[in-house]
Amino acid sequence: MPVTPAQTTVDDCVRAVEAFFSPLVSTLGTLGERLVPLFDGPLRNDTLVRAARPLALEVLADPHTMGAGFVVTPGLLADESYALAWWQGDGREQLTQSPALVQSADYRRQEWFRTPQRTGRSHVTGPYVDYVCTDELTLTVTVPVLRNGEMLGVMGADVLAATVEKELLTTFAGAGATLANHHHRAVLSAQAQVFAGEPVDPDAYATVRTCAGLPLDVLV
Repeated sequence: MPVTPAQTTVDDCVRAVEAFFSPLVSTLGTLGERLVPLFDGPLRNDTLVRAARPLALEVLADPHTMGAGFVVTPGLLADESYALAWWQGDGREQLTQSPALVQSADYRRQEWFRTPQRTGRSHVTGPYVDYVCTDELTLTVTVPVLRNGEMLGVMGADVLAATVEKELLTTFAGAGATLANHHHRAVLSAQAQVFAGEPVDPDAYATVRTCAGLPLDVLV
């Protein structure tokens, strides 16, 4: 006999989303601040990588995360135009530092970089298929690292969409709810016909609640 999910409310769903993402945002912000003094003088990529590695590993100690690190604003390093100090996977392997790969990606155009740069606030990008790091449906959480209003880069973490679903779906199932990003695309849904990444129409739902400090809405 199928098990009926325990009934939950839209407020329960909002709280669950905030409880999942907000501590990660806070951690990224705190760790990113530790890198600010490095930019007081000329900074080389290898120095940045050495400083960022223990911070990334601290983020990756959270079992929900799949990748983490710091991505510098182009033009701020003494020896590289672009640089990603990023580690990923169970082996905590550093993402390749190939200049050709980094520059071809031109992360300035990526939502996870340009949105914090434009707004000065944290952001959640996705779900999207991350062909550079995981080859899986991913959400990237990024927090701007600022000095006197200038963004030095972003401290970020990757979370698999499957992990978000595993942690939140039971609560969402009890309310028949859908979680959508600010592009009105589903992150997860209790509705069997709605898949992650698909467009959803907020006007088709009776209730839309925005999660505090996050570009995410709960739709019921």
